[in-house]
Amino acid sequence: MNEAVRNLLKRAKKTLAKNDALREAYHLVKSSLRPRYGKKRRNISYQLWIRQCEPLVWTRQCKQKLQPQISVVVPAFNTPEKYLKPLVASLKRQTYKNWQLCIADGSTDESCAEAIKQEANSEARITYKRLAKNEGIIGNTNQAIKLATGEFVGFLDHDDELAPQALYEVVAALNANPKADFFYSDEDKISDDGSHRSLPFFKPDFSPTLLEGVNYITHFSIVRRSLLKKIGTLRKGFEGAQDYDLILRITDATDRIVHIPKILYHWRLAEGSTSGSIENKPYATTAGMRALEDHVQRKKIPAKVLEIPELPTNYRLQYKTPRKAKVSIIIPFKDKPELLKKLIPSILERTTYKNYEIILISNNSQQPETHEYLASLKDNDKIKIFEHDIPYNYSAINNFGRSKASGDYLVLLNNDTEVITGDWLKEMLGVASQPWAGAVGPALFYPNNTLQHAGVILGMNTVAGHVWRHLHQDALTPFGRPYWPRDFLAVTAACLMVKTSKYDEVGGLDENLVMAGNDVAFCLRLHEKGYRNIYWPFVKLYHYENTSVGSYQSAPPTDYDNSMVYYKPYLLWRDPYFNPNLSLQIEQIAYREDYSGNFN
Repeated sequence: MNEAVRNLLKRAKKTLAKNDALREAYHLVKSSLRPRYGKKRRNISYQLWIRQCEPLVWTRQCKQKLQPQISVVVPAFNTPEKYLKPLVASLKRQTYKNWQLCIADGSTDESCAEAIKQEANSEARITYKRLAKNEGIIGNTNQAIKLATGEFVGFLDHDDELAPQALYEVVAALNANPKADFFYSDEDKISDDGSHRSLPFFKPDFSPTLLEGVNYITHFSIVRRSLLKKIGTLRKGFEGAQDYDLILRITDATDRIVHIPKILYHWRLAEGSTSGSIENKPYATTAGMRALEDHVQRKKIPAKVLEIPELPTNYRLQYKTPRKAKVSIIIPFKDKPELLKKLIPSILERTTYKNYEIILISNNSQQPETHEYLASLKDNDKIKIFEHDIPYNYSAINNFGRSKASGDYLVLLNNDTEVITGDWLKEMLGVASQPWAGAVGPALFYPNNTLQHAGVILGMNTVAGHVWRHLHQDALTPFGRPYWPRDFLAVTAACLMVKTSKYDEVGGLDENLVMAGNDVAFCLRLHEKGYRNIYWPFVKLYHYENTSVGSYQSAPPTDYDNSMVYYKPYLLWRDPYFNPNLSLQIEQIAYREDYSGNFN
């Protein structure tokens, strides 16, 4: 634990001694650090995590009042015996016994068909149908679904495997959420010979924004059969993205969606599979785009679906910009004219969206160079300059800026930033104008082009941290990639757009938070009103962090106290947009090695 955090905890302990509620929050944070006392932080390997931590994540002593039959459907086609036997064995090993395996076989190789039939005959819970002809993955899967008698249907490819506890964990999750319609889990890859597991994907809870950028749900997904009957099974014409199309239709039809944060599915790195490379199925990108376009039409989303050529099976929604919407860009500062000389021209010269105003709020600026530069801006009709010479209070200064703003939308912007993408306002405005949207934040970069901000995780670095900090935007991590758009509990106010009426609805920034935590608290209030806060990676700015104030190390102790009132419900892996199998102490993403057998 670094010295700054240790000093922070010491100060917090003294301050919280007189406040019972906040004292409890302090101990929550401290307990998350306890395994680290006296140790150097380290990144353990996935193999070590499997041996050391995975046995502790499985549900224990779950009293299952509901024990539905789960029908696992498998489309088979000339399935090699080396894949078939492990697949069937993974069902036979299930610790939950009320299952049915439905195999629809379109094999043209008689030896493969005979091997599948023999495996089916070895277990009464396997229902097997030899098809008159191969109908492809969509037709074969639909034929397997027709064989299902269970209340829930799960999907398994013919060369993959389930973890022994997979179905038990689904039923445990159902008992905790009896009305749930759809479940999905974390997953990893398994080598062709089944000897080695790698490349885990520890997912967030349901994130509509992420799903509209990439099919992050994939495996293991289980749907209530009655809902499947209502929306229809797999649709022809979506080959290569048939699961993406189905998941979009399911999540359009229900909000009773449960993420099981456990590795329940092992996706085989088989020859010719998309698990190895999407280049094995280049048509999947086009099919996925059609699936997303259908989703956009169903939901009446005012957006175009764009393909990202350099990122197969990744997409972006380009939202329609509201007509005549004015944006007010609020920039507080105290001197540092060299920063303003970099920021202001980047806005004026690069911004393609023209209906905006810049509101500069000088807080106790004293340097002659600052006043000289401000004087040079006074003739620009897009710029308004105000002085607000109160003792420094970031929240109060921004609230003052809002009082001077005439825009329909606000951008809170640090003076130590610089615009990179010219369409930054248009892109953020398209998202922020959606009725469900709260705050919208872009990708912020250090001068060396590594990430400074790609979303905020509550509880990370004791209170809140920037996930993926110092990584490149195309990094592959166990939490996915930073170039995916996502929902988060919070984004940073170093650059944040929000509709003015929503800013007012939650009362603006909390002026009890002088220097730190005010942006996260603001986003949490939006979240609690039912709005989603969005990280939008298609907008990019530089952020020359550490040239402005705002960290807990330099903030008054009251900021820590007051922010805990907001933060407490989301600490210790209670942030739904993170994953409890990952460490809260390393922003670059690492496996959680201090697992105790509980998620909370």
